[in-house]
Formats: sequence, structure tokens, C-alpha cells
Amino acid sequence: MLRYLGLGDLFVLAYFGYVAVCGTYYLCSAPALALPGHVVWAATSTGLLATAIIVVNNLRDRKTDVKAGKRTLAVRLGPTFARVEYTLLVCGAFACLLFAMGASSLAPRFSPLHGSAWWLLPWLSLPVAVSRVRSIWALDGRALNPLLGGTAKFQLLFCALFTAAVLLSAP
Repeated sequence: MLRYLGLGDLFVLAYFGYVAVCGTYYLCSAPALALPGHVVWAATSTGLLATAIIVVNNLRDRKTDVKAGKRTLAVRLGPTFARVEYTLLVCGAFACLLFAMGASSLAPRFSPLHGSAWWLLPWLSLPVAVSRVRSIWALDGRALNPLLGGTAKFQLLFCALFTAAVLLSAP
């Protein structure tokens, strides 16, 4: 249903970002009943990268989606828009790291990242991100298949490094 309305990207961001990450944090910290800013930024970065996966899929399938009546953003706004969207989603995930660190300094009592250099760990995935962004601009059609899996692997790497940063920063 969402793919016929062009709302799939927004749903993926909301569900795989905010519902998954913030919901898990909230359930695990029930006594605190708080949702610190760094958690929201971590959820945003996770959701942005999950959305990047669907953007590759939509870009690859845009010609057949038109015939099937699907109105994804790649169909509605074109391949250039989809490539720009992908680039912004990947770059946005890294920007969220900076905002997470800023949020942790505003509420240091709630953040294991406050004052820690471990928060830089996810930046080790930047070369992979650059490679993925270059690929989205160079490939089309079936040639995007490896990028689809590659973006999922990049998300896994980024999130694993972010998780390691949080765990290593914990007191």
C-alpha cells in the first residue's frame, strides 16, 4: 500500500529508526521513563541507513514500478532525485553522530558517549559510505543489485561500530 503512495521511505525511517531503536531503549530503561537526545539521534542514523536500502531498491525497480502502478519517490521524482536522496541519507547518518555527541553533552548523566572518544568509532565506516555513494551515481538497473546488499552491509557495519562505541563508553 505505501509503495503505491510513495510513503515507503518515510515508513522505513519511522519504523526501522524510531520505533525500533527508541522503542527498544524505552522498554529497556522503563524505570527511567526517559528518552535521551542521543538515543533519538542514534535512531535517526539507523533509520536513514535503512531508508537508503529502500532507495536503492526503488531506483533499480523504477521502470517496472511505473508499469505496476507503484508511485515510489524514485518513480514520482526521477532517478536523479533518488540518487540525491541516497547521498543525503548516507551523509545524514554521519551528521547524526555529531548531533548525538552534542545531545550527550547536554545531558551527560544519560549518555555513555559524553566525554568519550569512542563515539568516533562509527566514522571508520566512512570509506565504505563513500564507495556506496559513488556507486549509486555510476550504476543503474540490474547493476544496482550488489549495491542493494552492499548498503545493507554498510548499515550493519555502521550500527555495529555505533553500538561498540556506546558499550565501550559505558562506565
